[in-house]
Amino acid sequence: MNTPGPKRPNGPPASVGVLAKYAQAYARSSGVAEGRVRGWVAHMALAGALESSNNRALPNGREQYRFTIKGGVALELRLRERARATKDIDLVLHDSRADLAVALERAIAPGYGEFRFQRRREPIVLDNGTLNVELAATYRGGAWTTVSVDIARAEPGEAEVELLDAVAFQATLGITGPVHVPCLPLRHHIAQKLHGMTLPPRLGKHNERFKDLIDLMLMETLLTDYTGLREACELVFASRATHAWPPLLTLPEHWRQGYTKLAIDLELPVTDAEEAMERIRALVARIQASS
Repeated sequence: MNTPGPKRPNGPPASVGVLAKYAQAYARSSGVAEGRVRGWVAHMALAGALESSNNRALPNGREQYRFTIKGGVALELRLRERARATKDIDLVLHDSRADLAVALERAIAPGYGEFRFQRRREPIVLDNGTLNVELAATYRGGAWTTVSVDIARAEPGEAEVELLDAVAFQATLGITGPVHVPCLPLRHHIAQKLHGMTLPPRLGKHNERFKDLIDLMLMETLLTDYTGLREACELVFASRATHAWPPLLTLPEHWRQGYTKLAIDLELPVTDAEEAMERIRALVARIQASS
């Protein structure tokens, strides 16, 4: 006999246990892994917490965002379950004077709805200057999940914002969230992926970023307009000053197996790594030929 699932929520869940049951039911009905659903919920709650400190009116009537999102979460917002699952959330701080850790802690201190975020350990400074902060996300005092946040100051070109639809959970889980999430525009996201994938490794190290090839194959399916894309690529490569645009696109031999396995898992049409790299070479050629 099948055990009946939880009733459809008619308001905020009374406890973290009830929320977990709703999340399990959502995972079963949608085919999305429960851990990924928990991550989406936490990421949207964190985006909601940031939203309250995010918007600043400018004299010209436009809005400026203090925090924007890029990386894997931004790609998940574009593609949902078609994207790679990510446990990290990459934040950009548009404030050249504020301390990264202090700015984040102050922004999330009020929480969002019944969600609260507490730092689990001291922040870690990564090699590229990005700050990694690990947060414990709780709902009504009960443990929900852990969120790894990478926060960095805005690079050239990151002032632009694209508002993406948030993952909505009110009907399925009974919790509210932001309607839109300010993210890095697609053209800058592609430019940064191309840079990261082709970044020359440090002496004695290997470039292990075959997942960037996966992401670029997915991003290519979203690309309908090349306007400003070449400019974004030139800006990213010039400002980071590690190697020249257009980059040399060669396939490291040790990428083949990892790419194929992940491409099959994500049901990509191209599962051969060399064929995928050839597709990205063609993409770079189109970008270079665009205005």
